[in-house]
Amino acid sequence: MSTAVDISPEVLAKIPLFQNLSAAECLQLAEIATVHNFTPGEMILRQGRSSQNLWIVISGQCEVIRHGDNGDQEEVVLATLAPYDNFGEMSFFHAAPHSAGVRGKTNVRLLRITREAYDQLISNGAVVAYKLAHNTVESLADRLRKMDEWVARLMRQQTENRRVQEWNQFRQSLFSEWSL
Repeated sequence: MSTAVDISPEVLAKIPLFQNLSAAECLQLAEIATVHNFTPGEMILRQGRSSQNLWIVISGQCEVIRHGDNGDQEEVVLATLAPYDNFGEMSFFHAAPHSAGVRGKTNVRLLRITREAYDQLISNGAVVAYKLAHNTVESLADRLRKMDEWVARLMRQQTENRRVQEWNQFRQSLFSEWSL
């Protein structure tokens, strides 16, 4: 269910993706956003499907889940998202299927910005669109940095030579074989 945005400026100011935005710019984003409510267990994004929405948790918690690439039904919970966390940004900026799913862990209230609304900001020359993109890149870079640290920690913990070779192949593929 979606409703018109009725989020206070104080809440908008707490959202990391809205950092360094003026009150007027926050309101500009709020004008193009909608609020959606989900129940525990309700799917918000499905792995492998496509949509271009940027989501921000206003209240409640969501789980980021991933299923194996070989059709494996076993799921892995990758993260729990709390208020002011965001998700969906990879598909928002690069039209591709979602790499993971997201579902409500509790009753959750989300702010959604569609790609169409964002593109309208860009076509109008709104500076806030570029600031939002910049803040999103910072968020993604922070996640990538944390993933690098996690992978390095896992590699140090591995005792089987085979596993170390697998990680080295993964690392090599990440930087040389994958096209961006």
